Amino acid sequence: MTSFAIPRCAFSILGLVLACALPAAAGQPAEANKQVLEQYFTAIGADLAAKRDSALSTLIELTPDEAERFWPMKQAYDAELSKLFDARFELLGEFDAVHDKLTAEKASELAERALKLDEARTDLHRRYFKKMSEEISPVVAVQYLQLQSQFETMADIKIATHVPLAMR
Repeated sequence: MTSFAIPRCAFSILGLVLACALPAAAGQPAEANKQVLEQYFTAIGADLAAKRDSALSTLIELTPDEAERFWPMKQAYDAELSKLFDARFELLGEFDAVHDKLTAEKASELAERALKLDEARTDLHRRYFKKMSEEISPVVAVQYLQLQSQFETMADIKIATHVPLAMR
């Protein structure tokens, strides 16, 4: 799987409905759809990660001492976020197999899992806000959270706008 610094997911129910309904190419097997989706996510991720890191470097003013503590924290955040994305990608793959004939039971299961991923992302934001606040400053922590959230939202939108609605 890819290692991706910006999550490519909307962990809300709307995100599940839109982003999980993979664009199943007519007649293509699920594995082909999965490969296309992974390539798309990777491209989105690389583009947004570069822009995000540039924005962080430019907009958050850090002393050399703060930078020495900030960048490893950002990398640790990215690693944890990547694990959440991997779980989301797995969820998308499962949805791909049933998106055109979704049952109420499967819809409920997928929605519950998506909501848990949403909670996990919020918990991640809270933990890193607290950690950065304590180790650097609350101002830097809120700046990071604000910029990170903006780029996460951009990734969510890019994915959500490229997928069809689930069917029953």
